[in-house]
Amino acid sequence: MSPTSTSRARSKELLAVEVFLPENQEIKNLRSIKPFVSSLFPTVKVELRPSIGELIEDEQMEAVASSLASARMKDPTRSEQAFEPMYGELDYERRVLEGEARAGGILYDGRILEDIFSKILKPKVDRASIVLTDRLVSTFSRDDLRHHLRTIVCGFPSIISLPGIIEAPARPRGYYLIKQKMELQGAGELQIEQLKSSFKGRFLDYGDPRTIDVIKGLVFQAVMFHLTLEPFCEKRDCRLFNAHWQEDLIRSQITSAKLCKDHTRQLKALCSRPSIEW
Repeated sequence: MSPTSTSRARSKELLAVEVFLPENQEIKNLRSIKPFVSSLFPTVKVELRPSIGELIEDEQMEAVASSLASARMKDPTRSEQAFEPMYGELDYERRVLEGEARAGGILYDGRILEDIFSKILKPKVDRASIVLTDRLVSTFSRDDLRHHLRTIVCGFPSIISLPGIIEAPARPRGYYLIKQKMELQGAGELQIEQLKSSFKGRFLDYGDPRTIDVIKGLVFQAVMFHLTLEPFCEKRDCRLFNAHWQEDLIRSQITSAKLCKDHTRQLKALCSRPSIEW
């Protein structure tokens, strides 16, 4: 969704940040997002809201399930995909929305998800809406004409993919080289787990307690997008760095966990009166 499709934002002040919890909610300390955002923007009301599925009325359920099934990304080389969802796909999406099945393992077009979530949430200019999801999301890149996994899709609302934090940024090159060699030699799951241990600390995996720190940084990026439409920084030590490698993600969000000088000044100017600058 383009910013002009919500309404004109210039001179508006950000009044609230609402973060919608993920479907499965297995990551610990998600509640710590609220005081984190409040510490950055003291004048802004911060709300943790239920997952998207809990907000859908019964009469909307089938239509939303159909839209989600149609948002599945089946061919990474095509920017747009049109197909008729099968009954099993529709039923799965409905059960996820109703809390009867677990989300995960399926890839969705992030821009289509943004449109679906926008119709449900009806985002407002003075409120930054951020959806945490257990769905894998991708967007199409014009650079190499294919879809790529994303940790965050900035928009209205912004979407943060929790499995994307693990799967989207690349692990160290050496890990892939050794893993490929081991697989050619017939290595099993135990050997692969041992390989992960040898790279311990250099990438995030499922269940890593450090993930919550990354989520906080991504939420901050989403708020900055809502304020400026420019959420990222080129400096690797800045929390607004758009990391494409796990080691850079850990460096910017965990090891450094701070802003560069330019964005420190920008945040200082915004924190007392966070004006929307587009």
